[in-house]
Amino acid sequence: MPDQTIKSPDGEFLRLIAKMKTTPHSDNIAKPISTDSETIEVLISDSRLISSGSQFGHVAIEINDQVYGRAHSGWDQDCLKSYLYRQQVKMNRDTVGFVLRASPEQKKQLLTEIKQRKQRNTAYDLGTDSCSSNAAEVLGGIGIIAHDSRWSVIVTPTDMAVALKRSKRLIKINSYPKSK
Repeated sequence: MPDQTIKSPDGEFLRLIAKMKTTPHSDNIAKPISTDSETIEVLISDSRLISSGSQFGHVAIEINDQVYGRAHSGWDQDCLKSYLYRQQVKMNRDTVGFVLRASPEQKKQLLTEIKQRKQRNTAYDLGTDSCSSNAAEVLGGIGIIAHDSRWSVIVTPTDMAVALKRSKRLIKINSYPKSK
């Protein structure tokens, strides 16, 4: 290819280095766009000083009205209404819900991974097997970045809240205040 140059509007000379086709279709063929999306909700509750690990907060994931979260004793599963009642009334916690887009296939993949972890029921570890580390890992498995590993070795609920606020999949943020 001979050396080709063009002059930009601001007067700078640019040299063509490559040409490539970016789509396998011609411009006049309709391209498929998948718009089939549903939602999941990542629930992040504030801290409690009276129980080990909870001083950082708690994270759970709602899928199809079922909430899954890693607790000290094992995996917890409950319907959304009952889960929120426990957080707001029994545990006196504020909870923030991050509603995120996910395809039906991603929801299925997420649920499969959570059920496998629930069945394994490994020992709780604040650094590597906590509510937030499990949630961040399973969300990462479907392409949702839920924490920035550059800043902390341990994934905390606060790290997740910061990352999820910036997610391109975020639809809305729900507030579930504790009962007064």
